[in-house]
Amino acid sequence: MGRFAVILFVTISILILTLIGPSYGFTQISIVTSKPVYKYGDSLSFSVTVSNVTGDMAVLEIVDQSNHSSSPINLMITKPVSNITAPVPFYRTTFPPGTYFIRIQYDGTNAVSPFQLVDAENIAIPPAFKDVADSWVHNQTSNKLFGEHIAELINAEVIKIDNYQKPNMTVIPSWFKNDAVWWSSGFISDNDFGHAIEYLIKHNIMKVI
Repeated sequence: MGRFAVILFVTISILILTLIGPSYGFTQISIVTSKPVYKYGDSLSFSVTVSNVTGDMAVLEIVDQSNHSSSPINLMITKPVSNITAPVPFYRTTFPPGTYFIRIQYDGTNAVSPFQLVDAENIAIPPAFKDVADSWVHNQTSNKLFGEHIAELINAEVIKIDNYQKPNMTVIPSWFKNDAVWWSSGFISDNDFGHAIEYLIKHNIMKVI
């Protein structure tokens, strides 16, 4: 009879711990992206849900399919559900197309959510290039240096030029500065500006080394 009582006590204890465990120190966490597929120019957005707000700092990472991770990002969790949008969109210069995972660590618990990054033929140009364009417009950057930055976008396949062959000189029409002004001022989109460059290069109007 004593042996039966011990077994019954242990069984009930396990059952109680299972039922109340999440409320006493076992933080549950989940992370879900706002959509399964992103394209260049989109900003990653996601929702983080925790069972306990502990005051600890969460750590986020973006991991590619080869298990290479981005630099960790610290995130303060202040409420059970947090909706977050990354301040910088995806650019091909930093993220090639493929499958990625956003991973979060919080209070000793991990959660992962997958997403796809696809090349949808839209052009998204990193904002640092606008500074170069603005400098070129004001004659503070040479045609050659401006052309080298365009060539970097071609090499990164941000601007698509099939079988691009480097010329032996840089040629950029002076009137293209109007397009650069409109783009750097936000009056035309990355897509319009990028396609304008593609057209000029494909028709040998612009040449960049």
